This record gives sequence, structure tokens and C-alpha cells, in this order.
Amino acid sequence: MRILVIVGLFLSLSGCFTPEYKVGYAKAAVLEEQAAILKLYRACLEKYQSNPPEAKVNCEHYTQALYSVDVRGMK
Repeated sequence: MRILVIVGLFLSLSGCFTPEYKVGYAKAAVLEEQAAILKLYRACLEKYQSNPPEAKVNCEHYTQALYSVDVRGMK
């Protein structure tokens, strides 16, 4: 009886990792990474709020990182 239950669970869970699931999981990971970078970017802009030219120089790598994640997510 236990073996039947274990086999049944295995067969029911094996369908969870379909290609659609993997694509959805990957998209969610990209969105989470974008959100984290955007949060850091906003904190950087807030830190240099009084000096916009310095903010542009010091926070530029966040915009480049967002672009990199966006391009990588489109492939």
C-alpha cells in the first residue's frame, strides 16, 4: 500500500515541471531580480538627491544592470 501511495505521489508531481512551469519560474526569477536592482537604484538616487550629476555617475551601473537583466530575460 505504501509503495502505491509513493508511486502515485511521484506520478502526480512529475507533471509539475512542464516546460510552461519552467518558463513561468524563469520569468518570475527575472522579475524578482529586476525588482531588487530597482530597489537599490532608488536608494542610490535618494542618497545623491541633492547632487544630480553625482547621482548620474554613481547610480549608472544600476541602469546598466537593469538593461542587462531585461535583455537576458528576452532571450
